[in-house]
Amino acid sequence: EHLFNSKILTFEDWESFKHRFEQAYPGYLLRIRGAHADLSGAEERLFLLIKLGFNSQEIAGTLGISINGVKKGRQRLRKRLDLHPDADLEAFIKAF
Repeated sequence: EHLFNSKILTFEDWESFKHRFEQAYPGYLLRIRGAHADLSGAEERLFLLIKLGFNSQEIAGTLGISINGVKKGRQRLRKRLDLHPDADLEAFIKAF
């Protein structure tokens, strides 16, 4: 529940969120980093929020960015994950 009511605006917010996420999903961050070590911090945050089922508007509010910023982030994440243009980003992340 605390994960869904978070704001990730500062480094401290991110550290707190990661800690709570690790409690809910032990080892998940290590799996992501092992499989996709080249993800940026922003891409990792987006990955986790999508994993939790956040939509673009919720992601924008949580990260304090615009909807367009979320769309651009999704595009960068798709490219970094080397997903085919027709592949479903959400399905890929939820299955990971």
